[in-house]
Amino acid sequence: MICPKCGEEYEDDMQCCLWCDAPNPNYGRVEEAECKVGSVQKRNQGEINGFDYLEHSDEVKFAQRTSGYVVFKIAKFEFVKTVVGMLFCLGPFLFFAAMFFVEEQKSLWPLLLVSGCFAFYIFVLSRTVLAVKWYKDKFVLKTLYGETELSFDKSVFAEFGYEDDKGFCVCLKKGKWIFVLREKAFPEVTKMLCRIYDELNPKDLVLGENGSVYAEFKPLKRPAAMGWYVVAFLFNIFLGLGNILASDSGYAAFAFLFAAIVLICAFYHLSDVFEIRWYKDKFVLCTRFGEKTFSFDKSELQKTKRDEKGALKFFFKKGRMSFVVDERVFPEVAAMMKTHYGVE
Repeated sequence: MICPKCGEEYEDDMQCCLWCDAPNPNYGRVEEAECKVGSVQKRNQGEINGFDYLEHSDEVKFAQRTSGYVVFKIAKFEFVKTVVGMLFCLGPFLFFAAMFFVEEQKSLWPLLLVSGCFAFYIFVLSRTVLAVKWYKDKFVLKTLYGETELSFDKSVFAEFGYEDDKGFCVCLKKGKWIFVLREKAFPEVTKMLCRIYDELNPKDLVLGENGSVYAEFKPLKRPAAMGWYVVAFLFNIFLGLGNILASDSGYAAFAFLFAAIVLICAFYHLSDVFEIRWYKDKFVLCTRFGEKTFSFDKSELQKTKRDEKGALKFFFKKGRMSFVVDERVFPEVAAMMKTHYGVE
């Protein structure tokens, strides 16, 4: 802390300046903020109760009454896709493997390479999680190779991501193995794991320059890298111009079309929120357009919407720009927003 009166430096938690006895204007504000944003503090592994995250009370009662866990099975369509994918790869694998034994020696290596690729993809599909057993203090992943037990610990989370065709996904690690749970296959489980990971993460209270205290929240998924969009856009533009010079209008049209698609995707991600600062009486969305401050007044909440998986999204409008806080990306912030805005 820099004393505003004499300019000397002293500890932030001291009531007054050591040199001139001037009162510390920030004294007590951290303690006050801890009372207001206490729910954002880090939770230890032993404090996580898996049943607290089940949305349906009958599931908890069933687990407590029977074997002590709730089973979540893979979505039927995703299971069919996995089986069909394995069968689709099995045919070419057997064909190229058979050709491996009848062809001459000079053509063995390409057949071996192709059959190896199909075999690897079959192995990847065979490691698909078929069911999840959700306990009070752990969860178990069931695959064709048996069951793998994981605890509610931060170390088991490898990465979070968002795939346009498969939705949100959670990567889990156990030893040398990686397991992927996708939202389309396990919508309830991925949602609960996002909330648990967010609560296990430390949420440090930060003292701002003006003495205000806030908590920082980072997104579970990585913000889109705009550099790749710029490179893809310029590549397609130059490719289109090259085709025009080569009098190939057909390929030029396709190149400009792809450039337009890339530009639209980049514009869509420009408003991505890559950090949220939660204050006692407001919150700040950090975006590529700068920091946007919102109060807890409903007038700045444009609308709320649930997607097909039941995840809630908050839409905020500032000027002509709209910003979205996704429950899957900021689960704990979304939980606090539900309380402040009275959203079920």
